[in-house]
Amino acid sequence: MNPYTIKLITHHMVVAMWFFVVFNFRSSEMSFFSREARSEKYKLLRELMVNSKGLASFEDCHKTCRDASIEITKAEWSAVRHQYKEAVKAGETPVSKAPAPPVVVPVVEPEENFLEECESMSEYDDGLDDGYEVPKDAELESAPVVPKVVPAPVVAKVATVAVVPVPAIDPYFSFNPKLKEYLNGIEKLSRRDFAAGKPSAKIRLVGPAGCGKTMLAMQFAAKAKRPCVIIDCPTLREAKDLFGFKTADDKGIRWIYSQFVNAIRVPRMVVILDEINRLSPMAMNTFLPMADSRGQTFLDDTGEFITVAAGVTFFATMNEGSQFTGTDQMDGAISDRFSDIIEVDYLDEKDESMLLQRKHGLDAARSDKLAMIAKTVRAKHKACEVYTKSLSTRLLENAASKLAVIGNSSLEFSIVNHFTDDGSKESERAKIRELLKGAGLA
Repeated sequence: MNPYTIKLITHHMVVAMWFFVVFNFRSSEMSFFSREARSEKYKLLRELMVNSKGLASFEDCHKTCRDASIEITKAEWSAVRHQYKEAVKAGETPVSKAPAPPVVVPVVEPEENFLEECESMSEYDDGLDDGYEVPKDAELESAPVVPKVVPAPVVAKVATVAVVPVPAIDPYFSFNPKLKEYLNGIEKLSRRDFAAGKPSAKIRLVGPAGCGKTMLAMQFAAKAKRPCVIIDCPTLREAKDLFGFKTADDKGIRWIYSQFVNAIRVPRMVVILDEINRLSPMAMNTFLPMADSRGQTFLDDTGEFITVAAGVTFFATMNEGSQFTGTDQMDGAISDRFSDIIEVDYLDEKDESMLLQRKHGLDAARSDKLAMIAKTVRAKHKACEVYTKSLSTRLLENAASKLAVIGNSSLEFSIVNHFTDDGSKESERAKIRELLKGAGLA
């Protein structure tokens, strides 16, 4: 081979190697988000940047990494954010390939009056009373930041966290003045606890079935413009049911987080544990650490701490009494943790009649009669006379909605058939028919 040919080949090899080095140097930076050969720290930072589209702040990343027992520096966060931006600028679309916790993107909640409403149902004629102000102090001059959750894709050991809506305000629901003052304080406490980075109040709601316990908690969330989730405790029987379950597919074994876990990870969430005394003792025991000063518990299946987010408020509803089947006696440890108790009862006769008129379009005369019958049945049930069950507001509302459209015949199905019948004139059903007939509704 002559010298010229050797020189030409050498030249081409040098040029090719130069292009190879430059290209790989550039692509190594661009393809940072498509490789897995990185430390756990960089994998986690990578996912945080991908899931937040580069918006994750150093504070968010530092907190998330610290929860995973990983320490990061601002320089490391800045480097990963720069690499993400370079990848996007180069035309790449970074895709999440590994599980990562949800990234919190702050959204400012405007300052609002809390619990704006009238003192009783009769005041709806004049519209809502907007004169009630939220208690303020120096620390609460600006409203707290209420985070929304940007969900990570559903991959191994990760469940999608949906953005939970704020409940709609029910214009027919009212709080009495003393309860209104208390709940304003609970909202104020949640804002302080959010700023301090710790969970907030835990409140028990007790009262007869169908009197509006769950609705009370929902309307608290609605008035405070806070997201709200209802956990149906009777469905949770095993110890791990509260946290989720394992599943297997072509990607392997995965842990799917429960609605409860997804909810408590959202700051300032209102979590309603509906019928908590129907929660099995095994599931109850797993909840205990999250309801005390620790605010977290360790989940062996995923090797992580499940932590209650800052400012989260818990409400636990319960029906107490021998007539409620499937209920367990309230555990003393849970009772101590839900140390505030709100006793919820039925509306008085006047307000209940107004509710039926306003909400279901029933005329005043028949609304008054239904409210009077409900009051009579409840009094006799409470005194253990005649009736073995009460007539709840829930049943009364259903009866009013049918009565307004169908007429008196509907009451046989919406009220009468809920009571026992032994065929005698002294049966509960016979007595209910007598009340309806006496009121001119039969």
